Amino acid sequence: MFTVKEIMEITEGTLLQGNEHTKITSVHFDSRKLGDGALFVALTGGARDGHEFLPKAAQTGAVAAFVSDEAKARQAGLAKSFALILVGNTEKAFQQIARIHRNRLYLPIAAITGSNGKTTTKDILAHLLSGQKKVYKTYKNFNNHLGVPLSLLQITPDTDAAVLELGMNHAGEIDFLAGMVRPTFSVITNVNDAHIEFFESKEMIAQAKGEILGHTNPQGFACLNQDDELVANLAHLNPGKTFFYHVHHEGEKSRVADIIASNISFDENGSHFIVTTNEGEQFNCFMPLFGEHNISNVLPCIFIAMQLGISTGEIVERLATLSISTMRFERIDGANGLLIINDAYNASPSSMIASIKTFLSIYPERKKVLVLGDMFELGKQSAAYHRQVGEELKTMEGIFEVIAIGNDAKHLAESYGTKAKYFADKEEASIYLETFKSPDIALLLKASRGMALETLLDKLR
Repeated sequence: MFTVKEIMEITEGTLLQGNEHTKITSVHFDSRKLGDGALFVALTGGARDGHEFLPKAAQTGAVAAFVSDEAKARQAGLAKSFALILVGNTEKAFQQIARIHRNRLYLPIAAITGSNGKTTTKDILAHLLSGQKKVYKTYKNFNNHLGVPLSLLQITPDTDAAVLELGMNHAGEIDFLAGMVRPTFSVITNVNDAHIEFFESKEMIAQAKGEILGHTNPQGFACLNQDDELVANLAHLNPGKTFFYHVHHEGEKSRVADIIASNISFDENGSHFIVTTNEGEQFNCFMPLFGEHNISNVLPCIFIAMQLGISTGEIVERLATLSISTMRFERIDGANGLLIINDAYNASPSSMIASIKTFLSIYPERKKVLVLGDMFELGKQSAAYHRQVGEELKTMEGIFEVIAIGNDAKHLAESYGTKAKYFADKEEASIYLETFKSPDIALLLKASRGMALETLLDKLR
């Protein structure tokens, strides 16, 4: 990967001790993840100072470290052969070597951003490609200023393709990350009210997501969601080719798009649909995931896979064996025949509504119970957004009961009406939820990540 000398040249670092010819085979900022030949990055911006973990890093096989405090580094008492590279800012140095490493990689990289669906789309695309190719994908949702450079540094020269996820809370973050990644293909899934706390409008969120397009390789392409007007309107920011994907509904006026899903139906096993491409190909698909939002997520993945030489036959086969990250509409068998859908990874008003609509469209033989928690990062309008969800629920058929948990979820319950049950905390709610352990019930868990609503599962299994 690098020698210590190369790293010093890239970062303008100073070698406090060790040999500049030492070879670095991997890089990490978590001392628990290090192996032989690793470079440890002593980050200082978190709850703990990374310099405290220098001895542990050496014990686990690391041979070098980025440090920014010379006194603390020397106090660690490391062997003289352990290379200590003094830099002004260890986080910046980490990002600098990730950028150089990416420049040395000659492989297609797909980068995915959007308000919702990033991780699911990443998982789907990686799965479609991995039947024929060695694929690296972002671990979990490591999609920020630390996770993206870490992901880049995990990509080895023998990798055939990489699928990375780019996240943001503020304007400029995607610009920084995409500039590091320089994607061959970019995907923007959607723009909605997630992170609205940090922006004045959804239009401003869209512009921030659109920062990925200026860094997309003009010899590659961007894949944009035509069903989201805010996304489709970003096409002018892309210097190369732009392709659009579209989910067609029965009775809707036909649209022109490069890849379209139509004839959509759901059963207890998943989603069925027909895919039509701009080349005139048409094929039937099934995937063990639910909801039109997931059909939307799969379309750019199919399109990119086809451009990378994956046949439609293999795509169909791979779709049928999909499995995605936990807590994303994950089916769980509860006690006494209770069916649980754990979609508690995260939530915004739009993703909560989408999840509920999908949930209500399946398992027709069961009574549907919604367990909904607080949605975070909605700013001063949080109460209003929660009330809007409650109002929307009143228009839906098939809801047996609504259970709201948390501070702002109280507004959702009040808006829905007297049929909603409200609990201030999960402990109080868990006692009531035990009454739903029945084969007649399907229960949906949905809330923002900070609610950790999945902890309710212990009492339901």
